[in-house]
Amino acid sequence: MDIQQLKNFLVLSNTLNFRKAAELINIVQPALSRQIQLLEKEAGVLLLNRNKRTVTLTEAGLFFKKETTRILQDLDKTIIRAVQLHNGEAGEIKVTHASSAINTVVPSFLIKVKHKWPNLKTTVQESSNFHQIEMLLTRKTDIGIAPNIILPAEANSRILYRENFVLILPANHPFAKKKITDLSILKNETFILPQLSTGTGYVETILQICRSFGFIPKVAHESAHSMAVVRLVEAGLGISIEPISSVRGVNMNIKLIELKNIPQKAEMILFWLREREEELTRFIKMF
Repeated sequence: MDIQQLKNFLVLSNTLNFRKAAELINIVQPALSRQIQLLEKEAGVLLLNRNKRTVTLTEAGLFFKKETTRILQDLDKTIIRAVQLHNGEAGEIKVTHASSAINTVVPSFLIKVKHKWPNLKTTVQESSNFHQIEMLLTRKTDIGIAPNIILPAEANSRILYRENFVLILPANHPFAKKKITDLSILKNETFILPQLSTGTGYVETILQICRSFGFIPKVAHESAHSMAVVRLVEAGLGISIEPISSVRGVNMNIKLIELKNIPQKAEMILFWLREREEELTRFIKMF
């Protein structure tokens, strides 16, 4: 049996008239009769009682009609869902991101996706550079967004934007009222930074900034989350360097000094698996 046979049976079961059903289906009546006979033979049951005047459904026919209707409806839903998935109109897109990205590109991306594909589920998760790579390679995320990340060969990427770093000090820090141009005065300060092992690429950039001024930062506390870093700085537990977008809109008892005159910049990078580029292109273009 095939889908068309089942559809033709439903038309007949609703009209209970071979001539009318054949006209609705647009085939000749003998062809419809043969289809129903073949269907009954394959199913091994009598679906219709026939005589010269009337056609009625048997008990098996009534059950077959009910279940065939359900099956074809489910099939239609399955096809619609498959088309939606193919067109990016349904399913799920998973995005991991760095702390600062939530202040820049992530909200606008989510808005665009919701507007274009309202049935698509979006999952976003803040994570460190290292864990974003790990999740990408194990396909626990589709797209990642991270600053200055060093990516494996399996990934492709593009830079979304570049921005200045900012020095973050407690508001009552002795340097808070100074115009700092030479960062070497920070050599005896304690820093709050992400772990080198989890901040792949990003921490190296901050270390490069410090080394260019002749010192290696003394790290007292480690955190991969910008807000945690800023809170620790506010509490007087150290100082830090973050992308300027990390502290956008922050109203805390801290002092921010934008590092405009250094060559190192925070580069926010969008990345994905090369082998999935065609599949994800519609999302990549939305950033």
